[in-house]
Amino acid sequence: MQRVAVVVTWLIRGGSLPDDLMKWDGRWYLRVVKGGYHLPAPGSWESDMAFFPGLPAVGRLLARCGLDPSWATLLAAWIGFACAAAVIVLVGREVGGDRVGALLVLLWGVAPMSFVQVLGYSEGWFIALVGLGLLMGLRRQWIRAGLAICVAGVFRPAVVPMGVLLALAWVAAWPVFRRGVDAAERRRRFIGAALTPWGMLGFVALVGARNGRWDGYFMIQKAWGTRLGWPGEVFRLAAKYWPVAPYNWRYFGLVIAAVILYLILLMVMIATREKPLLRAQVALVLALTVFTEGFFRSKARFLLPAFPAFLPVARLLAKAPTWVQVVVMAVLTAASTWWGVYMVGSRYSP
Repeated sequence: MQRVAVVVTWLIRGGSLPDDLMKWDGRWYLRVVKGGYHLPAPGSWESDMAFFPGLPAVGRLLARCGLDPSWATLLAAWIGFACAAAVIVLVGREVGGDRVGALLVLLWGVAPMSFVQVLGYSEGWFIALVGLGLLMGLRRQWIRAGLAICVAGVFRPAVVPMGVLLALAWVAAWPVFRRGVDAAERRRRFIGAALTPWGMLGFVALVGARNGRWDGYFMIQKAWGTRLGWPGEVFRLAAKYWPVAPYNWRYFGLVIAAVILYLILLMVMIATREKPLLRAQVALVLALTVFTEGFFRSKARFLLPAFPAFLPVARLLAKAPTWVQVVVMAVLTAASTWWGVYMVGSRYSP
């Protein structure tokens, strides 16, 4: 509903579909849907192979049903975000009941950079599968959790936090750390953790094979300006370019505010003793986001998989009268819609 407001407002202002929502990353996904992957041009490593195949595969499937490729890719992305919303509700219900689940997804829907839910981006499918992995982990179904994260790695490469999380769950079951966990449970945790990276690694290996060198994917990512670094270095780089960057507070300011917001919410999660699995997931996603150099303006988007961070707020709102919940969510939705419409019409990618 929140993202419908963005689309409707954009159309009222004279926007067009689907082209206006297939910019930036969506344009590259559409290129793959139409013609498959392309090798880097001679002398350059920039290529559409930087974009994982999950979303293009769904888009191509819909295109074969008779849809225009642009609409097929956009619809594929929207289906992913709808699935993500459903899974987030289930996670919220698992730990806090129906009302917390509903409020959790509404809060995630107005999170910084959440307007990408209307774009042809792969975040929806990725977050849906990460959320499913968390849900299975909360239910102690470790192998299913690992399978969900394995498939998530076909949509985006950022499965490292969940892989580390399931590995830590396995280590925590060792007798030296925790007594009373039988061998079968430890085995299930190990299998779940071992399954997590193979979706991502499969595509990385395929890109390497197509380019004739094992580090082909990493060379492509380097050409796109993405690599790991130290947090201080990342933020020093942002400070260096701040005076001359063509971004206003809606870009850099919001990114910094988003990082601070998630950090505060993580501390609240720790103080309120949320489930260790959820606390660890938020911490690991935050760490990966801060340690990744390049595309500083996209860091708020990279934090969207850390939706459990909003659980303390959802619990607090759930205790408030209904009219308070309605007013708070209406104000947040209006602000998010205004900002999202501005961003859709901007030159610069989120």
